Amino acid sequence: MSVTTTVTTTAVAATMSDELARLAKRVRAGVVQVSDGRGGGAGTIWSSDGLIVTNHHVVPGEKARVTLPDGQVLDGTSIAAMPERDLAILQVDSADLNALPAGDSSALRVGELVMAVGHPLGVRDAASLGIFSGYGPIEHRGGRHFRESLMANIELRPGNSGGPLVNVRGEVVGINAMVIGRGTALAVPTSAVNRLLNAGKRRTLGVNVAAIATPSEARRAGYHEDGILMIIEVVPDSSAELGGLLPGDMLLEVAGQPIEEPGDISWALAAVRAETSFSTVVLRGGVRRELTLALTTAS
Repeated sequence: MSVTTTVTTTAVAATMSDELARLAKRVRAGVVQVSDGRGGGAGTIWSSDGLIVTNHHVVPGEKARVTLPDGQVLDGTSIAAMPERDLAILQVDSADLNALPAGDSSALRVGELVMAVGHPLGVRDAASLGIFSGYGPIEHRGGRHFRESLMANIELRPGNSGGPLVNVRGEVVGINAMVIGRGTALAVPTSAVNRLLNAGKRRTLGVNVAAIATPSEARRAGYHEDGILMIIEVVPDSSAELGGLLPGDMLLEVAGQPIEEPGDISWALAAVRAETSFSTVVLRGGVRRELTLALTTAS
């Protein structure tokens, strides 16, 4: 290797190292510590007026303690949650937080550099570097659904959960959620966070369902999945009752989204605007029926 090549390579490496250090500094200023008294993790400052995004498994309840980058400790209240997608939104009483910019998770390219910041094994604001390796689907894991997920080749540890996964521009593309193997981690995409924020309070259809083996009438109707959800109870005055859903109906779609697991229902409703109608497809008596339901305030 020539002297010129060596000098050029060293200069490029030094420039890249400086840029990554600056990136880590910017991101660390937008990461908090979150604890509910039993365990803890990280949180991502989503807006300057006190919105903190984290994982539901970090804050499964309504209250949490949030430690800001400057060491200030605030009380956090869960204002929205989607347990099946492992998301929770906290609100703290502050109006001047250093929010990280949200990026477009769908624009990530395989092989693109990503950085995670969190508190692995109690180490404050540690940064990890890796590459984006692909999108879901990933199998259902521990009550959480990762069909819409980001997968990265990056080293994460307990304490990284809830922290940001950012691109090289410092934009949040995901919320780190779990490790699935050595050097491989899953993150919830920012598109899911925006969906939950737009929905506000977690919505329900107003039904209780049970998973059953796909019955013969469903197979004759062309539905060949291994299992299907049957409505076993309809809640009075709910969207489901007012829209005509009945016990015994087999639930196929809600708001254009296929329903395979109970968590898919609230996820589909999160995309529906308040006080608007949406379609629901059921199989009733072997006949596929499409009903129009209204998303009521109670939903």
